[in-house]
Amino acid sequence: MLSYLNWIEYAAGPVWIALTTVMIWVLVMIYRLQGYQNKYFYWGIFLLIIVWLYPLYTAFFKNLLVGEIGNIITLIVTVIYALTLKDLSLVASRLMIPQIIWLTIAAFYTGLLIADSQGA
Repeated sequence: MLSYLNWIEYAAGPVWIALTTVMIWVLVMIYRLQGYQNKYFYWGIFLLIIVWLYPLYTAFFKNLLVGEIGNIITLIVTVIYALTLKDLSLVASRLMIPQIIWLTIAAFYTGLLIADSQGA
């Protein structure tokens, strides 16, 4: 079954760049609506930092469990951020949906890799 999901590893880099671009666009939208002195902007910067650090700490630790924990934390923060953004902009909130979908796929895939390595 894991061989059918190998595309996730190849898609990760381009998807990461695309989602980062979307997050930057959301930050630009927030900046245009309220400037940078508000909770939405700071939460967005925090989330962007988490997303950008993910490849660094997973490459450094080279541990699937660390990657899974990173996926889950980033997913939780993204969901909270998307729900919070609804108060400011429904469009900005909905722009976070692709990231939520991707993080769910990545968490599922990493969980399968962990389960497979435990069974081996």
